[in-house]
Amino acid sequence: MFFAKFNKSCLITYLGVMFGVLAMYFAFTKMAFSDIEYVRFSLACLVVAGVCDMFDGKFARACKRTEEEKEFGIQLDSLADTFCFLAVPVVFMMSLGMLAWWDVLAYVLLVLCGVSRLGYFNIKADLDKAVKTYKGLPVTSTAIIYPLLGLLHTVVSPCVFNLIYLGTTFLVAFLMVVNIKIPKLTGVWYKIIPVLAAILVGLLLIF
Repeated sequence: MFFAKFNKSCLITYLGVMFGVLAMYFAFTKMAFSDIEYVRFSLACLVVAGVCDMFDGKFARACKRTEEEKEFGIQLDSLADTFCFLAVPVVFMMSLGMLAWWDVLAYVLLVLCGVSRLGYFNIKADLDKAVKTYKGLPVTSTAIIYPLLGLLHTVVSPCVFNLIYLGTTFLVAFLMVVNIKIPKLTGVWYKIIPVLAAILVGLLLIF
C-alpha cells in the first residue's frame, strides 16, 4: 500500500524526528506566547532527538535488511539530521528574537555547511560498517552544544545570551566542514551518554 519503507530498522530514526517536531513546536509556541518555559522544552526535545540519532545506526545494523533498505536508511538518516539538527536550532534561535541580518547569515552558513557535510558523507557511507572517527564536527553535535548553552539563559542577559549563540553558530558551521578528525564515542560511552543526556534534560526543565 505504501511506497515508503516503514521498516523496523528505522524506528529510532523516526522517533528522533518526532522529538525534533516537538522541539520545533515548542520553539514556535515560545514565539507566540513569549514564555521562556517553552525554550527549555524545545532544547530538552532536541537532546532526546540527539540520543535517538546516537543509537539509530547501531539498532539498524542489528536488524536484517535488504540492500535497498540499507540505502533507504542512510538517506532517511541524513534527512532526519537536516531537520532535527539544522532546521530546529535555527527555528529555536529565531524564537529568541535573533532576526538581524548577521543572525540570518549565521543560519545560512550553518545549514549550508551542514547539508554539504551530510551530502558528502552520503556518498562515502558504508552500508554495514560503523565509523570510528568523524571528519569534522558531526551535525548531531548541535543537540548537545545548544542545549548546554541554554543553561546560561538564566545566568546572563538576553543580549549576551544571543551573542553567545551567534558566535557559536558561526564556529559550529566552520567546524562541520573543516578537515579535522574527531573520535566517535563508542563502548562505555553508549551507557554514559544517555545518563548525561537525562541529567541535561533535567537541568533544562528545572532551572
